[in-house]
Order: sequence, then structure tokens, then C-alpha cells
Amino acid sequence: MKIKDNILNYLCDRDYLISMYDNYFYIFNFKYLETFNEKLITVSLSDRKINIIGNNLLIVKITKEELLIKGDIEKIEVMKKNE
Repeated sequence: MKIKDNILNYLCDRDYLISMYDNYFYIFNFKYLETFNEKLITVSLSDRKINIIGNNLLIVKITKEELLIKGDIEKIEVMKKNE
């Protein structure tokens, strides 16, 4: 394993990472996308579910590990999976 990978693993030793800035919502290491429309996006994480509620929601980037959402975000709901 490379030194860079060791450092990144140490710094980012989390199941997932969530960031929000301006009109963007970023999720790293999500499990799957449950719901997607212009008003609601539901994302499943390892132990939680996130509802992103707003208007004109758009998935700007989606890969196996990353999800970047843009739009007029009004509300974020975080729930444990068993709720």
C-alpha cells in the first residue's frame, strides 16, 4: 500500500462523509440511491438514510462512491435505517 493511501485511510476513517456548501450537497461512500426527483432525493448510507428536500434538485455527479447534488436545498432529514 502506498504512503498516500495510508494517510488518506487514517484521515478519512469513516463509513461515509457528508459536506454541504452553497447549493451543493456531497456524499462520499453512499450505499445506494433510493429516490430521485426534482423535489426529493433519498440516499442510503451504511447505518442511516438521508432525505434531501428542495426544488430543482439535480444530480451533478454520481460514481460508485460519490454523489454530488445541486439545487435549492430547503431541508435535510437524517434517520437511522430502522426508523
